Amino acid sequence: MFLFLPLADLCVLDFQMPSLEELEIAGKEERMNVFRRYFASSRYNRLLIQQTLVRSALDSSLAKQVKEMERLHNQDFFNTVKKMKKYGYLEEFLVAVREEDDALQRIIEAYNKRMKPAG
Repeated sequence: MFLFLPLADLCVLDFQMPSLEELEIAGKEERMNVFRRYFASSRYNRLLIQQTLVRSALDSSLAKQVKEMERLHNQDFFNTVKKMKKYGYLEEFLVAVREEDDALQRIIEAYNKRMKPAG
């Protein structure tokens, strides 16, 4: 399900969503695990995008790569949502979306607590 694709000196995770037939065979919990793995690979790739952005301060030629990585990452998400609608699994996918949103909110809150000035 995961392919490592070289992009400059980085390896991004290319998550391959199972086919409609594979999703149909899978049970609901197995599909949820697929969706969770999709979001895990998305977070990993976001970290690589952030790392490339930071490195662009040292190598301005990376700025173009950051933009392309962002574009590809965003397009993949929109394509995945479209595919889940087409396959008839949007409602199940949205459960995973809500889980991911909650997880991201907890991470953001933890950062907010750490970033607050003492006092």
